[in-house]
Amino acid sequence: MRFTKWFIGTIGILTMCIANPGRAAEALTSFENTYNAKLYGFSIEVTSRFKSTGAETGNYEFYFNADSFVGSVTETTDVTWNEKDHVFIPHHYTYKRTGLGKSRDDELVFDWTNLKVTNTKNNKSLPLEANIKLQDSLSYQLQLRQDLLAGKNNLEYTITNGRKIKKYHFEIVGEETLSTPLGDVKTVKVKRSHATEDTVTYAWFAKNFNYLLVQLQQEENGSAYTIYLSKASLNGKAIQHF
Repeated sequence: MRFTKWFIGTIGILTMCIANPGRAAEALTSFENTYNAKLYGFSIEVTSRFKSTGAETGNYEFYFNADSFVGSVTETTDVTWNEKDHVFIPHHYTYKRTGLGKSRDDELVFDWTNLKVTNTKNNKSLPLEANIKLQDSLSYQLQLRQDLLAGKNNLEYTITNGRKIKKYHFEIVGEETLSTPLGDVKTVKVKRSHATEDTVTYAWFAKNFNYLLVQLQQEENGSAYTIYLSKASLNGKAIQHF
């Protein structure tokens, strides 16, 4: 079912949201955002939330949930912000999918001392390399945002889902002004190419609002599916208008 494939495929980058440049752990700010879309009559609501779980040690939790009539996906990752290297280090990641075809339930534990990551659901481990900044399927989105804020152009990430290790590559393709439920906003457009040539994903980030994600679009087989920002808050304060 095309809806199922699109729903699962696009949630992978939907959680790239609000944060400050983050030169130190305390500079990273909490956020909670909501995105909405309609497809074939189904309503989709996405919530993403980033909060500190111990600011004095740079520990954070990133939560993501996408709900629709046909199913839901929930992800969480516990990370540490490494100020010296300006990188997020994942420690514990969970993924739960219900409906949408086959259900899935994963839990990854990153053991950086012994350089391995274990999927506790199937008791399988993969080796970690200390010199590779390995991310999980959620934490890389935080790293992408920090890299955009830092003005980087090399947006490539090594990611594991506990089964295999793969590369994600993004490129900045231009700037656009978008009309949103919160008003018109200047954005930077970022593209991610997929393994299949007929699929491409675009994300638009609010340039003057710390690269808040305002729109996500996936193009596949001549069709385009879009999700829009509907609500946003930073440090508990709602953004009323761009």
